[in-house]
Amino acid sequence: MGMHKETKDKITTLTECFELVIWMAIRYADGRHTYAPGDVRHAVKMFQSVYPSWKPQTDITIKKPNLTDEPELFYESDHLWDLVNNENERNQEDVQGDVP
Repeated sequence: MGMHKETKDKITTLTECFELVIWMAIRYADGRHTYAPGDVRHAVKMFQSVYPSWKPQTDITIKKPNLTDEPELFYESDHLWDLVNNENERNQEDVQGDVP
């Protein structure tokens, strides 16, 4: 029977809305010591449960956290760098970070 055109249009609209605002939510939440990073990460994972191949756009403004900046406040879960940088960039950053 298939999905009705109206339903498809609504799903397309909701998907576009999510994609329009998720990058801002990721930037806002990254590095905050609040519920925001966890909520944003959860929203991305929920979206990916419906669209498994979807990934947030790469965002070069979000950097891998530096543990020495605030070691007493560092929680890896407060940072969303891993969501917006592809695997190759993560591996290169890890290698470059080890070079003195």
